[in-house]
Amino acid sequence: MLNRLIPLALLSAILAAAPQAHADDDHLDRLRDAVSRGEVMPLSKLQDEVRRAFPGEIIKVELDEDDDRFIYEFKVLKANGRLVEIEMDAKDGRVLDVDTDDDDD
Repeated sequence: MLNRLIPLALLSAILAAAPQAHADDDHLDRLRDAVSRGEVMPLSKLQDEVRRAFPGEIIKVELDEDDDRFIYEFKVLKANGRLVEIEMDAKDGRVLDVDTDDDDD
């Protein structure tokens, strides 16, 4: 009986993960299509803009999709050790939001 439960549990885990993998594939397909249509600016260009406007080291970049719009989120570590998070519209490079840990002071 135990031998049957293990494969069943494994199958259940695989099936539970399958929709997530499919969703990630759909996201990547939409991103590729957006890049090929020119709807997403090159990351290198946006990084240059972030470096000019927010001096420091870019330590992380994420690309998210929100309401069918791609948004880059940059995390910049400033020389004083403070972290700045910048959200930019991936299509036109417009800054949508800036969060700093200075706001706590």
